[in-house]
Amino acid sequence: MTTQPDIDLPTDTPSPLILRGLLVAVAIALIGYSCATVWASLTGAMEHYTIHVSLIFMLVLAEVMVVKYATNRLLTVFAGLLLIAIAASGLYFIDQAKVLEFSQPFISSTDFVFGLLLVFAILSVAWITWGPALALICIAAAAYFAFGHMLPGDLATSRKYDANLIVSYLAGMGGPRGVLNYAPLSADVIFLLLVYGGTLHGTRIIDMFGEIGNAIGNLFRGGVAYSATTASLLIGMVTGQSVSNIALSGSMTIPTMTRTGFTRNEAGAIEVLASTGSQLLPPIMGLGAFLMSVILGISYIEVATAAIVPAILYLFAVLSGIVCLIAASRKIPFNRQAVDWRLIGWIAPSFIISFSVLITLLLMRYSPPMGGFWGIVLAVGLSYLRPKEYRPNWHNLLGGFLEGALAGAKLTVILSAIGIIVQMLVTTGTGLSLGRLMIEASAGNLAIGLILGMLVSLVIGMGLPTPAAYALIAIVVVPSLIDLGIEPLVANFYGFYFAIFSTLSPPVAVGILTAIRISNGTFMGTAWECFKLGGVCFLLPFLFVAFPNILGFPNITFETFAMIGAYFFATIMLSAATYGAIPGRLLGRAERQVIAVVGPVVFVLTLFVDSIALHLVTPICFILWMIWHIKQRQLAPPTPAH
Repeated sequence: MTTQPDIDLPTDTPSPLILRGLLVAVAIALIGYSCATVWASLTGAMEHYTIHVSLIFMLVLAEVMVVKYATNRLLTVFAGLLLIAIAASGLYFIDQAKVLEFSQPFISSTDFVFGLLLVFAILSVAWITWGPALALICIAAAAYFAFGHMLPGDLATSRKYDANLIVSYLAGMGGPRGVLNYAPLSADVIFLLLVYGGTLHGTRIIDMFGEIGNAIGNLFRGGVAYSATTASLLIGMVTGQSVSNIALSGSMTIPTMTRTGFTRNEAGAIEVLASTGSQLLPPIMGLGAFLMSVILGISYIEVATAAIVPAILYLFAVLSGIVCLIAASRKIPFNRQAVDWRLIGWIAPSFIISFSVLITLLLMRYSPPMGGFWGIVLAVGLSYLRPKEYRPNWHNLLGGFLEGALAGAKLTVILSAIGIIVQMLVTTGTGLSLGRLMIEASAGNLAIGLILGMLVSLVIGMGLPTPAAYALIAIVVVPSLIDLGIEPLVANFYGFYFAIFSTLSPPVAVGILTAIRISNGTFMGTAWECFKLGGVCFLLPFLFVAFPNILGFPNITFETFAMIGAYFFATIMLSAATYGAIPGRLLGRAERQVIAVVGPVVFVLTLFVDSIALHLVTPICFILWMIWHIKQRQLAPPTPAH
């Protein structure tokens, strides 16, 4: 009999029953309220968003109180006080919502106090949940909003802003601004989708993903790397969070890879790149698709469809690197892992049906919460039609709901905090000013503008979660790229990809930091392995600009297909040159140098030089190299199996 391993719940930690009960009660209230609003509008818009955000922050604080009770009583007490502050300010603003819609920014002293209390509480929760980097940037933005007029020269804001205006805007009084700027995105789009992702864990569908990964890994030498990549992609595809996905799947995949011949740095890099790639795959895409749809004013499906080909190109590059890494190693054996095909057979229908219904509803232009609601209902309902040994137990089902609700809540904390920065940039005009500086620095040259955009995006993303990084990049970098002549969709994908890649880029690289805590590898060693495996992926955003039709799936032109083929060839040649091997043969130094030049280097030139002859160089060189490779294998003596 196959038993389900218990999900680690916050409620399993040693803490008073009343705190654990509070956590569960708030989670049930939040999920229940979200499901109810799928079918009916229970309040006005501002009351709705205030209720949603208040419950979100109460849930996060309840988890902090439960988890930290045994180890940090002071933080537990502080979290309790913040919870009371959130509840009190939430109730006040719900009661005053209609009045504030007309009176702000001319607010009363009571409005001012509750607004200040709300902003303080939200910044405190952002610090506790996501660390000091995000909170300090938000604090700096709020301080610049208030005191920027005192700075010298061009650093100063255009005028002094009234304190009432600042607090009313930052606290979201009377409209979706400030901390409520992205509340519609959370309440009306993503939350129930993330609860659905948690439900997949609670109903054992995540277990099935692991078994599918094992089955794929059994086909190749070093197959554990492929199984780890598959499992991480599938899990991250529905959770949409790279760092938490590294922590979740990496705790299983990284130790397995290190036991089967991969170095600690290699194992960490493979997990980081797989989990990072999961943010490029629909349906969640690390919130990027939803943010982008709001910014561009188009449907989520249009953004998700545009992401299909870029995601394939990214995954191909990573898999090419893994193939050549394994080919170069003599320490990685051909290990087979047991696969529970019966588990896959019984669990797969609940995933296929629920996921298909969710996607179908989105394609039919139903709201994401409607899709998430039916996905949850079908995933849970169908899971109880399985044999008893494959059904979820109540502990894990509750754990799945709680996990999904907390994932949605913590992402909403990011959105609320980043709303403070966005409000400052928009109201003061600083975002436009920064964009103008980029255009001036590039002197109107697209190539220079793209490189500056890349560097600024990577700097903005340092230490920030991807949604926060992309939201800022969309205001600071993307408008200047559009002014340089890039299409809005292309410019946003350019910024979004570098927001994702910032998690891989030193000196901060939060994804790598998470992985090395599991692998015990070194930071720079893992970063170097990430670059070797996926460095070519940094070319993808430039590819969007050179060939915007890559984002036009399914209407791909012949020219774009040819470029995609050339990218595949160049990627294989770069990976082979990097690791000095392809399956079946090690490469000599001269051969590595030649294929690095005639493959990737020539391919990069084709992005900037419009020449048919140049476009043919990479595929022709690849074909000639393959003919050479086959002849060399025929001449080489047989090698023993690893």
